[in-house]
Amino acid sequence: MSTGTEIKRRLLTLWNSVKFFVDYANVASFEPQPGNIQSSQALDRWLYARADQLVADVQDAYDRFWTPDATGSFMAFVDDLSNWYIRRSRRRFWAEDVEALQALWHALTRSVQVIAPVMPFLADHLWRVLRTEGQPDSVFLEAWPERGPLDEQLLEEVAEVRSIVELGRKARGEAGLKLRQPLRRMVVQGADKAKGHAEEIGEELRIKEVEFGPVEATELRVKPNLPLLGPKLGKELGAVRAALLAGEFEQLEGGGVRVDGHEFGEDEIRVERGAREGWALAEADSLTVAVTTELDDELRQEGRVYDLTHQLNTMRKEAGLALTDRIRLVLPESDADLLVYEERIKDEVLATEIAVGPVAEPQIEKI
Repeated sequence: MSTGTEIKRRLLTLWNSVKFFVDYANVASFEPQPGNIQSSQALDRWLYARADQLVADVQDAYDRFWTPDATGSFMAFVDDLSNWYIRRSRRRFWAEDVEALQALWHALTRSVQVIAPVMPFLADHLWRVLRTEGQPDSVFLEAWPERGPLDEQLLEEVAEVRSIVELGRKARGEAGLKLRQPLRRMVVQGADKAKGHAEEIGEELRIKEVEFGPVEATELRVKPNLPLLGPKLGKELGAVRAALLAGEFEQLEGGGVRVDGHEFGEDEIRVERGAREGWALAEADSLTVAVTTELDDELRQEGRVYDLTHQLNTMRKEAGLALTDRIRLVLPESDADLLVYEERIKDEVLATEIAVGPVAEPQIEKI
């Protein structure tokens, strides 16, 4: 992806975040209050701290006359804002949560203020969309934002949580398990700061149990370095390779192995660490995550519920329904078993009633 395309994508993310705020603020008749507002929610406090961090980072870049660092910090913030805060807070916005709306407005206005010197026209337009009546008409007439002391601990905790989630998604992807399919268990190793966020990690990855501790779902796979061992072993190569793959070897000091009567040095073998059967593994630096891949009937059924609500919300969007429009829903008889999750489905798609009928696909009707 070219740099220009990436910048366009990130700016579109900012634009869509502003639109998201405006839509839900209008539904809730929300009036923002300038300045940092104390929130009872840890996720809001993180966003306020993240906005303060953005101000500090961009101010430092401007002081050094180095705009690449300023725009890099801005783009990273937009990603955190959209792909973490808004994703994690959607239910609160549906519930017209004033604290969530205030935190999002604060973060958006801060981001617009700090990027205005290098993106003046876009920043000024978005400022006019976001500003309150008591604020200047132009972002360039507003004072540079002040920040409080950074909550470094909270910032580090959430950064670690995001790293875990990214590795969890990677592990799921390598196992061919889509994100909408719930899983039973996950083990995280090397992430002590995130221990207080187990529930949050589980919700984001749709995993029932999140544990912190040693990952034991791994096994070593040792293969011969063929360019070196092929000529050395000749006809014996096949037997040695089979023994290595079967795990019939003894590890030696210095990274070598003893197998089938031979001793090989570290450079004569290739050692790979992979997941045991029934697990998927992902690693980065000192962080390792492992997720179970086995599915039972309960997990499969819940996965179908997530697929259904995704399909229904896509149908709502394609039908041009407003955020607050309620619907009636008719499900095919093949989906009748999903009615054990009836209340959850209603909440997710704003349905007032759900029926089962002789239809091939789900049907929605605006009330």
